[in-house]
Amino acid sequence: MIVFNKKILIFILLLISSITCFAYSQKCVPDSVIFNDILGCYINEYNKYDKNLNELYAYKISKLSKIKKNKLKNSQREWIKLKESICVADEKNYGRESHFDAMQCQIDMTKERILFLEKYN
Repeated sequence: MIVFNKKILIFILLLISSITCFAYSQKCVPDSVIFNDILGCYINEYNKYDKNLNELYAYKISKLSKIKKNKLKNSQREWIKLKESICVADEKNYGRESHFDAMQCQIDMTKERILFLEKYN
């Protein structure tokens, strides 16, 4: 029974890794020059990574001891605050297009957090 569970765990980890690798190869390439279409492309890309991150986080948190679970929860909260403070659009100084940079920032930080969580024990 234990061997079977280890095989399932390995399979799940490999599946998550392959999905993550495939997702990293995808890039927002809008087929329009309209602001809302471009922003929508970034939002869709971000939502994919955010979903992946949330699933990975839930999986990791379910496998940790109480102490490590609390450390990861605190780390995640701090990371969210950091991401929300860094990845901000500045229309006043850079115009509406600054929303694209803000979304790309969120995408990049979310990708980095996924890599961090994949290695977290």
